[in-house]
Amino acid sequence: MPPSAAPALDKQSLCLDILVSGHVQAYVDFFYLTHRPDIDHEDEPEEPEPADDQVGIPSNMLPHVKTQLEEAEVARRRGDTQAVFASYRQLADFFTGLEDQRTAIYFWEKCLEITQLTSDVDGEKQATRSLGMAHEASKDMTAAIKQYETLLDLATGTSDVAGTQQASEHLVVAYEASAVSADSAGDSRGALECREKCLDAARASGDPAKESKAQYDLGQAHEKLGELEHLKRAVMHYEQHLSLAEKAAPPDVDAQGAASYALAQVYQRMQHGEASLRYLQKFLSLAQSSCSVKAQAEACCSLGVLYNTQADYSSAVQYLERFFELARQTGDRALVDKARTYLGIARGNSVLPAYTKVVTNDLEGLLRWKNRRTPFTDQLVT
Repeated sequence: MPPSAAPALDKQSLCLDILVSGHVQAYVDFFYLTHRPDIDHEDEPEEPEPADDQVGIPSNMLPHVKTQLEEAEVARRRGDTQAVFASYRQLADFFTGLEDQRTAIYFWEKCLEITQLTSDVDGEKQATRSLGMAHEASKDMTAAIKQYETLLDLATGTSDVAGTQQASEHLVVAYEASAVSADSAGDSRGALECREKCLDAARASGDPAKESKAQYDLGQAHEKLGELEHLKRAVMHYEQHLSLAEKAAPPDVDAQGAASYALAQVYQRMQHGEASLRYLQKFLSLAQSSCSVKAQAEACCSLGVLYNTQADYSSAVQYLERFFELARQTGDRALVDKARTYLGIARGNSVLPAYTKVVTNDLEGLLRWKNRRTPFTDQLVT
């Protein structure tokens, strides 16, 4: 091994080498990078560190970090901003590869600063996008959204169609993550706001599939609030979702089924029985065309329950019998038990008028039923 190879991998020797060569800023950055505390584990009990531990930077890569920092400083002194950007970008990419997003963000911010000072719009878009991705990777969605919104403004301002679509696609993901986070925290209105922004971004992305999903999710957010005005808005978004699913090439049968079922449920909450029944029948038809046993079972169950609430017990029994047979096909014991219970209730409701008549008006008929199980359903008053 050459004599110079050993000290080249030594942190202290590299620091001294940078300082002796007169690269003051490079020395400051290198010292910070190799001596900073590991904040991700600051609450854990301290353990002795190995002598060659470089706070996440592999020892054999320290010379590379040193070189890029020195080159950036030299390029800055001679006014070569492109070279400065290139060095800092290499460092940002390097730390991204190490999954050290905190340091990657530091160097992407340096890249962004350079592009803004030199009015390099293309470089600014590149740095802004990378910053947003680094913040997203570190789960800081607020910061990521800020960068992606800036990226969208930059792309729109330069009539960059591809850039506008790219920024919008990033925003769809970021807004959706923020909506999920708000939902988990119990902030339904905050989630609704994020879903509305997500829909706008999905439209701007030019991707009908993203728009369709955003319409459905926004419908769910409105429905969750439960007020009549929000239920009406949910219907509007579910109908848009259904329309987009029907126009897809090929048509998205699963999405159509989900939209039909959602519309049926929200119409039932609004006490619009006929509309609910219509969409449940559509849901069942779609489930049959897709050969989904589980979806068919869900449709038959919902139809049976709806007919039962409307006192159409004959239809209720018909659909709940189908639900029971489909549930048995799934092999899901819990679903079979549910189907058996629902079917028993519907059958009981179907004979209740005749039973009530016999109990109250026909003692002979009641005794015949009790002693010989003679059917009394033919005595039902029409």
